[in-house]
Amino acid sequence: MKRTLATLAILGLSLGTACADTLGTIKATWNGSKRTWFITSFNGQSQSSHTDAARVVDSFNLWGNPQEGDVAATKNVVSLGFSVMTGPKGKQAIDASVYYLDSGLSDMWDASEDGQTKVTLDVFDKTETTVHVTGSFHATPTKAGKFRQIDGIFDVTFPLN
Repeated sequence: MKRTLATLAILGLSLGTACADTLGTIKATWNGSKRTWFITSFNGQSQSSHTDAARVVDSFNLWGNPQEGDVAATKNVVSLGFSVMTGPKGKQAIDASVYYLDSGLSDMWDASEDGQTKVTLDVFDKTETTVHVTGSFHATPTKAGKFRQIDGIFDVTFPLN
């Protein structure tokens, strides 16, 4: 996941700030404050992504920009990653992680260890043209021996190519 974050940050340098299309939102309480982050794209490029591995596993990286017009912010960003598989109770999220970038990749809170992040799906709707996913998450990211909690919801629709 850290390699994915680094790749996304490099992509962000080329995207900058532009008039973005909003694919969805992440709403959460972070450090005692309720906030909204925006999952965006511009000209088909985005820090957020959806991949479909052999039609068995759907993986998501939701890059939450602090402003709706941002495409690739690197400050005050929340990144939520998870995969979706069919389990005994239907679609369920696995391998979840949360990163909060205070000021880029060198100054971030990390909840990527097993058990630090839990994602619960409410909607997983995949058609020939889009995939829509909503749910909630809870994470306990750490930085320099300190920890915080982040609790929130997400709602995003990705176009399928």
